[in-house]
Amino acid sequence: MTVVRNEKKFDRILTIAAGFLCLFAFVCICIALCTPSWTINEYSSDGEVQWHGLFYKCNRFQCILNYNDYIRAIIVTIISAIFLLLATISIFLKDLHDVFQRYFYITSLITFISALLLFIGIVLYTHQSIINGISARIMIVSIVLACLSSSIVSYIAGRHSIFYLNNRTNFHFTKTENTEAIKTIEAQQMMPTQKN
Repeated sequence: MTVVRNEKKFDRILTIAAGFLCLFAFVCICIALCTPSWTINEYSSDGEVQWHGLFYKCNRFQCILNYNDYIRAIIVTIISAIFLLLATISIFLKDLHDVFQRYFYITSLITFISALLLFIGIVLYTHQSIINGISARIMIVSIVLACLSSSIVSYIAGRHSIFYLNNRTNFHFTKTENTEAIKTIEAQQMMPTQKN
């Protein structure tokens, strides 16, 4: 009886998927920070369509720098982007260095904190304005991607923490350990039948 495991390939595919989800969420955050279309006001007092974001307030003629109202949302969003960038780097370096494999549970914590900070940042923005622009939707997409990446990273971190205690070099049982374990189990199952 042989046990065939293809867990390492599955873990690598999940790690790459989580890394790209984090990277795409980071790109979405950067786009949402740079574009001024978080709120679109079609019914302004002067009849002009206005839109504004975290940094600028615009109409069809000019854009005015206006970041004083949203300073807390800006700071929280930038901190969450930094956390998400750190998580992305540590996810992609997991297979290259032993330190990132050993402490991979910290990566899942960082990813969760970045998703939570993104949510807090958008709540701080909606406390003062409505969100109906494309940049706010991009920010919501980045929250969803960060949460999805956090769940994948947590799953991988849980698998590595289980296997790390048994085999510190590769995180997986070798075939010889599997056959030895199977022989031990078969021997234990044979012992009660021999007593009868």
